Amino acid sequence: MNKTFTDLRKGLGLYRVWFYQAYHELTARYRRTFMGPFWISGGMVVTSICLALVFGEMMGQDLKEVLPYIMGGILCFGLVSFILIDGTEIFLRHGGDIKNHAYPFTYYMLETMAKEVFLFLNNVVVFYVVMVMIGAAVVPHWSVILGFPVVIMTGLTWGSVFGIVASRFRDLRFMLPYVNQLLFFLTPIFWRPDSLRGSSILTQVNPYYGLLEIMRAPLLGETASPHMWYLALGSMVSGIIVWLIVFSLFRRRIPFWV
Repeated sequence: MNKTFTDLRKGLGLYRVWFYQAYHELTARYRRTFMGPFWISGGMVVTSICLALVFGEMMGQDLKEVLPYIMGGILCFGLVSFILIDGTEIFLRHGGDIKNHAYPFTYYMLETMAKEVFLFLNNVVVFYVVMVMIGAAVVPHWSVILGFPVVIMTGLTWGSVFGIVASRFRDLRFMLPYVNQLLFFLTPIFWRPDSLRGSSILTQVNPYYGLLEIMRAPLLGETASPHMWYLALGSMVSGIIVWLIVFSLFRRRIPFWV
């Protein structure tokens, strides 16, 4: 366990390296383009508008009501889905570096998460630009300051756990993104919980919904319900415990698995 905390301390100490590396990898792809990284947000905007037009018509809601809800859901789901998409690639994607450099393993976790945070912040700017254009912009609720680190910590811990397991069992590298896609439809992103008949397991015990809602609700000027915070905090605490166990037991085997 001591080596786990030593690895974490060394990884945090290299913040200048993984911060710059994450920024460089994100911007290098869009070099010499007019819009730069804002091209990343194109899919979010187009998907949100299409879903808003369809479901807004079905539910008889105005675009100013349904578009912020759907776009906010897709925006926050992109950060939450780090667990099953980017998390599984944390160590496999850096296999060559792991075998040739003596960086702490937490360095690769922090670098991958930093890149995801840059993407999220980039999309937040586009989100509010669209909200201003349709006249639906609101001041974020202060609880977003609490929700953001909870989601980051949950993504780091559970994402790296799945990253370690996927390094050993490569089928998970392909299976978990499909699970994530399934959760996209099972989580209230473009549909509302009150459209269901009675209480549902899709909203009561769905950890993705809790993590998503403690971010989306504040961005829409509201506050998430206590139940959403219970789900999110439960995911974070369990993630920390599982990560400490798994990382302590298998960190030495990662170079042989990647």
